[in-house]
This record gives sequence, C-alpha cells and structure tokens, in this order.
Amino acid sequence: MKGQVNVVLALLLALIVALLAVANVDKVTIRYLIGETRLPLIIVIFGSAVLGALVVAMLGWVRLFSLQRQLKAALKENEALAARLAEHEQQPSSASLSGDETM
Repeated sequence: MKGQVNVVLALLLALIVALLAVANVDKVTIRYLIGETRLPLIIVIFGSAVLGALVVAMLGWVRLFSLQRQLKAALKENEALAARLAEHEQQPSSASLSGDETM
C-alpha cells in the first residue's frame, strides 16, 4: 500500500512539474560563474526536476548500501552468536555433573 501511495504522489508531482513547465515557455537567462546562456524556462524546470530526482536517488542508494552493510554485519554477528550458543549447549554443564554424582 505504501508503494502505491508513493507512485501516486510521484505521478502527481510529475504532473505539477509538467503543467508548470508548459505554462512557462519564455526564454530566460541563466548565469553561470563563467558565462551565461538563454534557454526556454520549460527546459530549466525539467532540468531542475531531473537533477533533483537524481540527487534524491543517489542519497537513497547511499542509504541503501549503508543499510545492506549493517545487515550483513548483523547477520555475521548472529551466526557467530548462534555458533557459540550451539557450542555452549553441547558442553555438559558442571551442575548436571555434580547432580549425577550424588545419585
């Protein structure tokens, strides 16, 4: 359900950006540090939206890789603890040995 809500919100945002872009077709001057250029505002709006989406996607990938690394470390630790537990359960405890000797 959450995925469907995200898709609907993304489509709604894309529609808003498209409507803004179509309504603003005038040429604008873009000034860079080393120069300037004139582009239709529609290209500037779409370019900004695409760059914003790429930045968000890259940040999401960084978070995803970080969580995958944490998961891998947690799984290794879980396996090590499970091995220690199995080893501990296989060893006879001193309390059960002392109880057997009194019988």
